[in-house]
Amino acid sequence: MSTGQDHDRGRETQRTPGARATRRLGPLPRPLALALLAVWAVVSVFALIQLLRGPAPWSGATEGLIPEQHRSARGRPLALLRVDLDALESAATPGESTDPAEGTITDPATILAEAGFAIEEALGQRRVPLAPPRTEITRWLDAHALYLLPIETHGALAERLSDANMRAQIQALEARLSSPLFVVSGEQPRRDPLGIHGLTTREAGQLGHVTEVLGSDAPQVSPSGDLIAASGDRALIGLVTDRDRPQAEQINELRGELEAALEGLPVELTLFDLSLREATLAEQLSRDWAKVLAACFAALVLLLSIAMRRVIPVLALAVCLGSAWVLLVWAAVNLQLAAGVGSGLGLDGMGVASIALSVLLLGFACDAALRLQEIDSRGWISTLIMAGALVPLALSPYPLWQRWALWWPLAYLLIAVILRVILPALLELLRGDFDWRRPGFRLAPMPALAVLICLSVCAAGAWVTPQLRYRSPARVPILDPALQLSERELVQHFFDPSMIVETSSQGERAADELETPAAAALEASAATAAELATLVPKEARRLDSPGSFVLPRAELEARKLALSKLQLSARMEALSVVLTDHRLRAEAFAEFVRGAADIHDFPSAQAALDGPLGPWINGYLVDEVVEGQPQVQLRSRLELRGRDGLPQVSLPDARLAELPPLRGPAIAAMIDQREFLRRAGVVVVAGLWLTAFFVWLGTGGLGIALACGLVSLACQAGVLLGLSLLDQPSGPHLLPAILIVGATAGVAGGRACRAVSMGQPIVARGLLLAGGCQVIAGGVLLISAQPLWRELGLAVAIGSALACGLGLFATPGLASLFGKLRGRRAPKKPAAKPTPSPEEREP
Repeated sequence: MSTGQDHDRGRETQRTPGARATRRLGPLPRPLALALLAVWAVVSVFALIQLLRGPAPWSGATEGLIPEQHRSARGRPLALLRVDLDALESAATPGESTDPAEGTITDPATILAEAGFAIEEALGQRRVPLAPPRTEITRWLDAHALYLLPIETHGALAERLSDANMRAQIQALEARLSSPLFVVSGEQPRRDPLGIHGLTTREAGQLGHVTEVLGSDAPQVSPSGDLIAASGDRALIGLVTDRDRPQAEQINELRGELEAALEGLPVELTLFDLSLREATLAEQLSRDWAKVLAACFAALVLLLSIAMRRVIPVLALAVCLGSAWVLLVWAAVNLQLAAGVGSGLGLDGMGVASIALSVLLLGFACDAALRLQEIDSRGWISTLIMAGALVPLALSPYPLWQRWALWWPLAYLLIAVILRVILPALLELLRGDFDWRRPGFRLAPMPALAVLICLSVCAAGAWVTPQLRYRSPARVPILDPALQLSERELVQHFFDPSMIVETSSQGERAADELETPAAAALEASAATAAELATLVPKEARRLDSPGSFVLPRAELEARKLALSKLQLSARMEALSVVLTDHRLRAEAFAEFVRGAADIHDFPSAQAALDGPLGPWINGYLVDEVVEGQPQVQLRSRLELRGRDGLPQVSLPDARLAELPPLRGPAIAAMIDQREFLRRAGVVVVAGLWLTAFFVWLGTGGLGIALACGLVSLACQAGVLLGLSLLDQPSGPHLLPAILIVGATAGVAGGRACRAVSMGQPIVARGLLLAGGCQVIAGGVLLISAQPLWRELGLAVAIGSALACGLGLFATPGLASLFGKLRGRRAPKKPAAKPTPSPEEREP
């Protein structure tokens, strides 16, 4: 307790303990205090029992910082099949116990093919092709090769169909056929004897996995539409689940059915789904939360016990903090606060970020129990500053932080009420208190040193901030070796699911009665695919859309008119003659000749759905309800270049506006990386203004408020400087830590300035003790297992130490420099008695 708040010890000793106990418990009358203690105990026990008996409150949600429209699509798990090469080697090696059984298959390609057939038979419609089946897409492309050529290539096509060029092409083909290396070249001259496919300008990846070059590291397409790794010993199979059933339950069912289907085959199975990542993280949190919470309580009790040399009051404080934490967790799981219609502000369980903030609450809320020197006469301004620390997060676009902008002040005020009302009453019953009477010292403002330190730290922080590594909120790291190894394997051999973005296409009403809504959506996706194809190969690796293989009706008519001018029937008859002249069987090229001559066979959307590509296309169609009306949409997917959910090339806003609306975690991360400094600046400025405003309300001095704001900014810049020196990333996950550090510095500075302005000594022991509790809260996160906890803890530990030092010693110097600090007022002289008049002097 500060000297300025000290009351007369002699006056207190004159009251007997019995008389005081009969009247009050803490700040309240005894009956009311006892009633509140009973209510608090009952509610705390009720919440604790509910948590122990109910489901686990830990949530593994990893996309809380991503807007709803950009979160990952659900319902499309992946199955990775890996041939057990060690088992094959053992089976193929002769020996006493390893002689190969008769009929044992040792070819990985054959094993994967059999595994694919077994899975298709076991799962049926729940197994979907990831790419168009190789045979079907080859037939489709061969039948419509000329229609899929852009009109601007028709001039080159006409030249290639001339007699001289056709003869030269067939002569070159005849020479290649006579070469002994032709068998291993992979060329298929029957599909394209004239090399017409070379006229297309499509890059590899614009037709999904279809246009990958043979012999490259890219995966190939199996006959059933699965992806086969370039190494030949891995396959990736697409699955689909019901959106109306719990995803975790369906994943477990799929795992059991897949394992049963693969029984007897030397194949290892790994499933990939967002729900599996969340389940892994939730399991880790269920193990780690107790360690972090126990470490926080143990460190706080040890520090306060050493500082106060009393155990019972510290244990009572721990009980109050524990009850507040239990109430917060119970509310996070069971309460859903609503603001407006349909907008929930509940935490939906305790996720990795929510657990970290709840631990920080314990350390920073100890300030309310220590009864330090206050900024105002009533002692609530410091509490309001800390309670409003995260309110500026409501201005951010991150859903989880928007919720904590409401939950932090509610939780902090609840703890403050418990520590200022319940704890004193409890201590009265236990005959203990948190009152200490330590001598303080008087601060001498040092304006020059304060300005030098604050400006230097701010300048250094501003210089290193743009250089900090940005970590995407789309990919929360999970410390599970098996999961990390599997995810790296998926990225290395196939693709990175975190880089997949989507866009939806829906058709207008059908142009005729024969066209289905699905065909209208597929036709609309053709224009979408053409626009997205411009991103390949620079910004994106691959476009995965059925719209790449069809054309809109207007484009079909235009290309039909252009092809009719080329006299294709006559040109194909001339090609047959040239083939016969070079002793090649024209019948061997009949499929190419027939497809090129027939310009009435359109690559339309309805033809694609009715043909062999229909089952593959159906995997991209979804039924959605838009404005109360059921609609069929087709989702096209684009794999951006990048890693860990962060694109390699950032698309500017003008470019994004030209493209179809893309959504996905990678798009949200790309936009946030570009806008992060601006978004963080808005939040930080709002926090600084709120802190300065509360300080001004408590002290009435504008100079003190400005000084506290500048010191808060310096502490936040110091945190960024420390992260840069330690090579730590920045990102949206650090915004709460930065705001809490700014509020802490404002409280410390406001207390120091008020003590100087009132001519009171500073009780540095109490301020350092409060700072120690805050450093402990960050320190226990720093030594925890979760990477996100460590980064938050490091930022809080650095910032709390800076806030304690700069707030105590730099803020008074800045306030005096601003010239608004009130000096110690001299006591008022008693008013002189008026001189009596002559009439008053007379008796």
